[in-house]
Amino acid sequence: MYPKMMKWYIALVVGTATLLLIYGYGAFHGLLSPAMGLMAIGTTIGAYGSVRLVRGHGELAVDLPILILAAVIFGPFIGAVIGLVATWTRRELNGEIQWPSTVFNHAQFAIIGWVVGSLFEAMGGNVTGRSLVLNLIPLLTVIAVGFLLNIGFVLVALSLRKQRKIAEIFRVNYKALIPSFLLMIPIAFLMAGLYQTLGVWGELAFFVPLAAVRWTMTLTKALRMAYFNTIRAILAGLDAKDPYTYGHSMRVGHYGMLLAHHMKMPEDQVEDVRFAGMLHDIGKMGTPDNILNKPGRLNMDELLIMQRHPIVGSAMLTSVQMQGCAASGVLHHHERWDGTGYPDSLRGMEIPIETRLITVVDAYDAMTSDRPYRRAMPHQSAIEEIRAGAGIQFDPSVVEKFMEIAEDTDLSKVEGTGHGWDLGSIMFSDTGKGGSQG
Repeated sequence: MYPKMMKWYIALVVGTATLLLIYGYGAFHGLLSPAMGLMAIGTTIGAYGSVRLVRGHGELAVDLPILILAAVIFGPFIGAVIGLVATWTRRELNGEIQWPSTVFNHAQFAIIGWVVGSLFEAMGGNVTGRSLVLNLIPLLTVIAVGFLLNIGFVLVALSLRKQRKIAEIFRVNYKALIPSFLLMIPIAFLMAGLYQTLGVWGELAFFVPLAAVRWTMTLTKALRMAYFNTIRAILAGLDAKDPYTYGHSMRVGHYGMLLAHHMKMPEDQVEDVRFAGMLHDIGKMGTPDNILNKPGRLNMDELLIMQRHPIVGSAMLTSVQMQGCAASGVLHHHERWDGTGYPDSLRGMEIPIETRLITVVDAYDAMTSDRPYRRAMPHQSAIEEIRAGAGIQFDPSVVEKFMEIAEDTDLSKVEGTGHGWDLGSIMFSDTGKGGSQG
């Protein structure tokens, strides 16, 4: 479901593209040529091979340099037409993108094609009648404008869709893509220069560098997926060791994610909270079964062994280059707001915010789950215990936010809190794609 402002934004972009195409059709007096068709095909190939972003908020493609070149060579109307009809991604063609997002994607590219072509003409640019030196300023200007328009359209769309600040959307989803973004700018410029000497067929030489840019995008995503797969492997080991602890950890991760969203935390922090929740008890893999599953109270020696699991878990995650989760959600998840927790007796705001969330939802799930030594506590009794612990065991501000979502909702019955929770579900639906980053 699209927010109201998002719908208005899509309507504005689509309406603008429609008016430009209608006006351009009336003003176009040129002839269609095979070279235009080749540019359209090249744009289509670049778009079809798009790479889905790690967090699912769009796709990254290499079609924009080709589209910009087409607009520069053939003018604003042809640029707009190619932007409209030749920017289909594989996921769009397979029906995996909602139709308003698909319409928005093509409309924004039509506008980019029109603006680039019009601006180039207004600046006196001419790739067939002037040297590359004389076209230097117009070309660099319109290339930069094209890329900035692309990322601007997509950032505004995602900001409205997710109801998050544009700066946050950029930092969380697109900051890592700046190298690929910058690399395509000189490629677009060189494509224009080569066109002056070899014509449209010379542009075939740029499929290699564009393919290399796409490969770097794929590699970036593969590295991130390797991180996810490491978490899956660790959790599989926990499930084999103790199915209860695994199920508890998955629920804590899910509750933490819900609470972090409710608190309007940035999406990268939401992801950190979720992973920290799923991994907070990973150190129990090193706890003997007779202690872990003891039906009665632990004696002092057993309690000291049990209390080592945050340190063990932190060391495990640090050894596989996952220091973020280890520092914020694993090592300190038994710290208390009043400073009487362990292992470091942190107090109040010394405890990382992600960990303060995990502490609350961890306690809630522990109380509402059956254990060998006691029966599960009713939902209402559990939230009363959480409320009573505000300012003593828990951060009062986090408890307040937790109550807002828990008082009217039995979280233990929320869909997605069972053993089969999909690690990939933190990804949201696509809103838009960019020839460079959306």
